[in-house]
Amino acid sequence: MSETTKNTKAKNANLPPVADKHKVSLVELIMILLLVGLVFVFIFGMKQLRVDKEAEAIAHQKFQAVLPVLQEAVDAAEEFRRNDDFAEYPFDFGQLNLVSTDTYTVESNESGEIFVQTDDFTITYDGSDYFFVITSREEFGKAGIEVIYTLSNRSYRVEDPSPERRPTIRDEWLPQN
Repeated sequence: MSETTKNTKAKNANLPPVADKHKVSLVELIMILLLVGLVFVFIFGMKQLRVDKEAEAIAHQKFQAVLPVLQEAVDAAEEFRRNDDFAEYPFDFGQLNLVSTDTYTVESNESGEIFVQTDDFTITYDGSDYFFVITSREEFGKAGIEVIYTLSNRSYRVEDPSPERRPTIRDEWLPQN
């Protein structure tokens, strides 16, 4: 053997073996999977956020549609109080003389209690404590949400039996008097 061949073999024996350039290590594979996962979480999260915002906008629009009906009932109650000899609010919804329109109907149940019905809400009146209760129906998206308007202090209160489930009525949607 020649001297050059002996030197090259001796030098190559001291060098570490060269890794195959086409193999992907476990760390690189995990990094790639993490990046792909982040992209999917971001994309699907943004789509879900968009869907949630659209559903909230529809619920807001439905709630805003019932507020003029409530305002009409409140105005009728205030008018009744101004004309009453004792300056009292009406003790019954029937005393408000509301008439059915295109946006709502005035109905009564088996016990004779009068209430106002819209597509998505039912409005009742408590004549003993003088407050109106707007109750959501299934057509709203979730039944049982109550918005209570108290005539004496002109304030709103929202009672949602399951606020974690959507749709819900936000405090920001309530009129600020």
